[in-house]
Amino acid sequence: MNKFNINLFFIQFKFYTTLRNKDEEGFALTQILILSIGIAIALTGLIAASINRLSTTRLNLLEMHAKNATDSGITLLRALFNNSKGGAYYYYWLAKTCSSNTPTKECPSFNASNLALLWPGQLVQGDFPDLSKLFWTDNGNTWCDGINYPQCAGRQVAPVCSYLGKYPTTPINWSGHRNSIRTLLNQEKSISTGTGSFGKKDYAQSFSLVSTDFVGTEDGGESSFLVEGFTKSLTNSTQKNASNKLRANIQVVKTVPPSAFGFLSAGGNQRDINSLYLGNLITTGGSNSSKQPTGSIIWRKNLYSMSECSRIKTKAGITNTSGLPDNKRGYGGLWVQPLKLPSRPKISQQKPAGAVAPWSLGPVVCTQNSSNQSWTNCRFLETTGWDNYKNTDRTATVDDIIVKGKDAFMGIVTSDNSKVTLVVRGSIDVSNGGKICHRDSSRNNNCGSGKPQNLTILFEQPGKNVLPAIANANGKQELQCSSNGGVSLINNQNVPYNTMLISHTGYSSKEKFSGFVYAPDTTFTTSIPNTNYYQNPKSGSKLLISFRGVYGYLDDPENKSMNSRAPKLIRSPNGKLIPFESTVNTVWDPYMRNLYLIAIGSRSNSSQPGINSMLDMALVWDSRTNLYSLRGLTINGNEARISDKDIGGRKALISLDNTPFKRDSKGKLWIDYYGIQLEQKSKLPKEKYFKGAIWMKNICLDKAGKWAINWDFDENFSKELATRFNNTYYYGVPYYRGKSVKVWDTLRDFYK
Repeated sequence: MNKFNINLFFIQFKFYTTLRNKDEEGFALTQILILSIGIAIALTGLIAASINRLSTTRLNLLEMHAKNATDSGITLLRALFNNSKGGAYYYYWLAKTCSSNTPTKECPSFNASNLALLWPGQLVQGDFPDLSKLFWTDNGNTWCDGINYPQCAGRQVAPVCSYLGKYPTTPINWSGHRNSIRTLLNQEKSISTGTGSFGKKDYAQSFSLVSTDFVGTEDGGESSFLVEGFTKSLTNSTQKNASNKLRANIQVVKTVPPSAFGFLSAGGNQRDINSLYLGNLITTGGSNSSKQPTGSIIWRKNLYSMSECSRIKTKAGITNTSGLPDNKRGYGGLWVQPLKLPSRPKISQQKPAGAVAPWSLGPVVCTQNSSNQSWTNCRFLETTGWDNYKNTDRTATVDDIIVKGKDAFMGIVTSDNSKVTLVVRGSIDVSNGGKICHRDSSRNNNCGSGKPQNLTILFEQPGKNVLPAIANANGKQELQCSSNGGVSLINNQNVPYNTMLISHTGYSSKEKFSGFVYAPDTTFTTSIPNTNYYQNPKSGSKLLISFRGVYGYLDDPENKSMNSRAPKLIRSPNGKLIPFESTVNTVWDPYMRNLYLIAIGSRSNSSQPGINSMLDMALVWDSRTNLYSLRGLTINGNEARISDKDIGGRKALISLDNTPFKRDSKGKLWIDYYGIQLEQKSKLPKEKYFKGAIWMKNICLDKAGKWAINWDFDENFSKELATRFNNTYYYGVPYYRGKSVKVWDTLRDFYK
């Protein structure tokens, strides 16, 4: 009762006493009793209000500080999980956890023990999972490719190793990260002490993490934090004065910074163990302030042990890491994790005026003599297919693209208003001086001036060549990268999937292969045969080519007949495919060991060399003895087989000693009889230049120490590619971020 209320009571009491003296005694007594009761009730109410006001103020104060504790807990957790510099904590946005003090029934749902490897794993209260040992469910069996659980559980949720760049990679310390944040689930974290109503610090604030519950996919979702904040007495640390439980559902987004964008991506499924060989790769370019190449090489592969980190460099065929981005400065490098690829770009079926879309160009075979012939379609996309469609995106379908010989080219012109999507139903072989000449807006610009985001190349697999019998769905796993560079066969039982060989890009650094290749079932290589000579195309003569990772041939590269320009297989004497590699062949035929094919040709029955040799023969080099020879071929339909015995009285083997230019008894070159023209490989340029991105099953570059592969890691390209495809194709190493709060739900408790 305050001083004002007491004084008021005495004034009223004196007033009514005076009335009693003046009025009748009975009347005064009654009035006094009534007034006394009213005054007593008023006084009781005033006292109760004062007491309640003090109690309510304290409860509000405790409530407020408990709520502040939960708010602070959410803020601290969000800052910790968004931290990328202190470690890979941002992966914990994807985790489900539950504190050791929480009843099991209140924990998020987890997997049964028989699915312990699948995300989110099993319930282990009071601990965070090791996300590098959990796997995304393999929907559709696309990653495991028939390998059963638990031998293959899916794609790894988190990586095992850091970037490999100019400096070595290191294991990610998941054990240390878990130990650092495990205490959040098992101990209350003190925030601060607070000041009470009399200016004295008489309570403390703290919070504990009850659970986390991520709902979503590797592309993002929502992570729910359940946090409990407390106020406690400083004199009794076990005494909780108030608590506040707060559930905050935070939007989790996946971001890919410029350093994380994947210019190169290799690995299609769990079986692709040897899917990357970088050899003498040199990353160039860079539009950042430091002019450093900025971007990533993504090896889509599961790693199961930290000891594998130290072997990545060797497994990837890298002898010198100086050509990789600077990983210490955050510019990217080689990242090993089976990240999810975006889906295949949609093929535009828009019909250009007066044309059928997509255009079907058939087999495109370009030589130095035929590149300018309109019927070859080598220049269609920079002449007729460009002049009339400068403001329309274009789609074209081809069977195979074969560009061979000095000055041979396939021309493509694009612009921001007229992009090209090239759908390849077969293989691509650009080698021996040939090039794909992608120009920007004008046929007068340099090859490689075309913006890579304006040319997209897609592959159909297993392939629909002119020869449908070649297509074989069982050949998906036949190719891998050789441990010495180039491509090798795995089983040699089935014809492999289609391939992309680009071993020549031009004669200067201004000439580049520029484009975006999306082909997750296709093998890419820059391999050059380990020989001193290569075959130059000649009108009317057979031509040795590479397709599907093996040797094949064309009957006549400059013939208008589609069948003459369609690839055909060459097999060894026992019917095996002959691998196309840059190193010694690994074969399953003793006859072919150490033998390399250089050329193929035919002679007429009327020609009469000094020896009655077979009409169709292959020029072969023995790398062990350095001897050359002509080996007979038997052709049956769409295949040719090397013969190991004479047929019909004709010799199957003509020894040429240590030169392919040996003459017969009449003084004529043996290879002239077969229409074979040779060029020295040493005349080819020793550098190759690429600008753009390729996302493929296998990426098998040349042997380390041979010819350099220069790849432009320009971050402007990644931004422009994403713009073209509405940001769907900004693919790379993910960084997870907690963004906006979606739900904020409060539950209060009071202890006294």
